[in-house]
Amino acid sequence: MDKSVVGYKLNNLVTHVKKQKGFTVRSDALPYEFSTSERISIDYVNHKSSLKNVFPKHFRESRVREFNVNRVNLVDKLLEYNKKIGAPKQVVKNINSLSHPETYAVITGQQPGLFSGPLYTVYKAVSTIVICEKLSNAKHLFVPIFWNASEDHDFSEVNRISLFKKNNLYSIHYDSVAEEIAFSHLSLDQSELNRILAVIESVSPESEFKALLLAKLREITEKSSTVGEFFSRFMVYLFGELGLVLMEPQHFRHLMTPVFDKLIRSPTQCTAILNEAGSELRKLGYSPKIHKKPGVCNFFLLSEGGKRLRISYNGKFQIGGETFSQKDLLDLLDDNPSRFSANALTRPITQDFLFPTAAYVAGPSEIAYQAQIKGIYDFFSLEMPVIFPRFGATVVEKKIAKVLLKHKIEIFELKTPAKLLKDLAKKKIDGVFDSFRNEVSRNMSAMIRQASIIDQDLIEPCLQAKGRILKTIQILEDKMAKNLKKQNQIARRQIVKAHNNLFPSGRLQERQINVLEYLIKFGKQFLKTVHKSFVEADYGEHTVIKC
Repeated sequence: MDKSVVGYKLNNLVTHVKKQKGFTVRSDALPYEFSTSERISIDYVNHKSSLKNVFPKHFRESRVREFNVNRVNLVDKLLEYNKKIGAPKQVVKNINSLSHPETYAVITGQQPGLFSGPLYTVYKAVSTIVICEKLSNAKHLFVPIFWNASEDHDFSEVNRISLFKKNNLYSIHYDSVAEEIAFSHLSLDQSELNRILAVIESVSPESEFKALLLAKLREITEKSSTVGEFFSRFMVYLFGELGLVLMEPQHFRHLMTPVFDKLIRSPTQCTAILNEAGSELRKLGYSPKIHKKPGVCNFFLLSEGGKRLRISYNGKFQIGGETFSQKDLLDLLDDNPSRFSANALTRPITQDFLFPTAAYVAGPSEIAYQAQIKGIYDFFSLEMPVIFPRFGATVVEKKIAKVLLKHKIEIFELKTPAKLLKDLAKKKIDGVFDSFRNEVSRNMSAMIRQASIIDQDLIEPCLQAKGRILKTIQILEDKMAKNLKKQNQIARRQIVKAHNNLFPSGRLQERQINVLEYLIKFGKQFLKTVHKSFVEADYGEHTVIKC
């Protein structure tokens, strides 16, 4: 389907129903606003004209950017890396196709989370694959690339996996002291990972897919030496058959030296450009996502052990308590480019310096970051690729679908379960007995007036009859209230259960739950179903997958 997100309402859902093994793929397409409150990202997806100078191109009217990349060197390094991590022939074929001038890259990326981290990482990968399929034609081929952001070092963001245990969120942590070491250099603790796999095995439900999956994960663990490598091997296991190409920047650093050379020669220019862009966004009514102190440099130096050292500049470079001249760093770059690492601001520059990037697939927060970097692309004489919003999804299992159907509620209503329960209770017997009493009293008053005309002695029997009727109503109301209280307790348990499943800890399911939850239950068919759902959706939509 090809509809603008503009004007969508949460209760006006577009439904497509198709059958696959064990799944009903319902692309009940929820709008982009369902998954984010990031206003600038929403306005970009809705193609707001005031953002034309912020995002020079839009996915609704995209064109391929101009670029000049060394395809031969790029292909050689991609083949070397992907063969090392066990990529299948579909990946090798896609890499080789990048040798041709009519082949372009569609890129996404993420930190190497434990077993890929929350579901949105998987959804970014599938989004990239689907966008390539939609853009490719007889003349141009688009290849999906996943940038394993193993230059990052904040281990607290990626050191856990969350599943459901008896319908409650259950988190398992990877116990390690990382000390700001880049994930590309952080050794994988195989015994710790095997401990986590044992916990996953104990808390997850039995299925026909479980044993084979866990065996494969143990095999990947044995073959991996670093956290970054484990992530790449796992992603190739999930998406290699769909041709997803993996890259880890540490293996391509020598190809990025011109970028770092310019960063060293103009150490604070990118910070100035970034902060100026933030000021322009404020004039448009937006809150910029990033602001940096004037002396901050937008790259890191890695120690011999892989620790990421921050760099500032005040006429000299200050790194880890030491002082370096511009010549010192240029010489080091010439001798050992692997010591240099991009930060979140310059990572897109290294990406698009290396690749013939036609498009980048971004989540809502990433789009907001991208709003501040057009000037930095200009500084490097690069053209920004077009930004595509990733697809999103909420998985609704049969037990949850029954609750939704029984209480006639929509998914988005479960975001606020207390309000939902209050609304449902009001629909039951709200005011029905008060109305009944008023009607009885009115009719009995008319009867008593008529009786008094006939015989005054009839008034007392009428009053007694009225009392008996009202007492009977009270008894009936008490019985119904008792029964309703019991029903409400059941409804409360069911709705809380559904809320915990679809909005664990009050957040979107895709931001909490790991893909192993569904790979164990449904096997890799789950990924094919996600793919099918995204193919049927429009860019940026949040689909509902019933299984």
